[in-house]
Amino acid sequence: MNTTKLPFGVTRLTTDEGTRDYITCIPKERVFTQGIPSEAIVGMLLRPLEPGESITPENFAANDVFLKFMQGIIARRGPLMPDLIATARRVREGPLYVIDQRTRTPETEVPETDVFGEFQVKNGRIIPGSYRPNPKHYLFSADGFFRLGPDLEDVLLEVLSAIPDPDDESGGPQTLVN
Repeated sequence: MNTTKLPFGVTRLTTDEGTRDYITCIPKERVFTQGIPSEAIVGMLLRPLEPGESITPENFAANDVFLKFMQGIIARRGPLMPDLIATARRVREGPLYVIDQRTRTPETEVPETDVFGEFQVKNGRIIPGSYRPNPKHYLFSADGFFRLGPDLEDVLLEVLSAIPDPDDESGGPQTLVN
């Protein structure tokens, strides 16, 4: 089974509102030295984990900021990814589904919760601006956290690493290209 490059981790924070466990996808070193940008918070747990307890879909709530950020990266950078370009050539015409690599059935009928979204293809090429996110995709399911595949995961990590420290008060203009 395909593995992920994303460093998923649980970060427990205690604030005036109580203790919360957040799921992040950035290296732990960044979490503790630069803070956590909201775009790197995949979601949060609805209640803190007990020692030895595993994350379950029932205890996980996705972060809309991360979801929109990730879907934006797929929309903008997906058409440049070699695997999607090759798939578009094979599809020739119609939809090209961006499949979550965690799916158990990549060669048969993929559950809609394992489809990130779709591009339209014409003459073997992805039509720019045609990406439509799937609102039924789950970032976390009984099969674990999402897996974009190596190329898109590299892009996601690259763009996340360019986001400044949320506590940085330099106030200078920031340009992020994703």
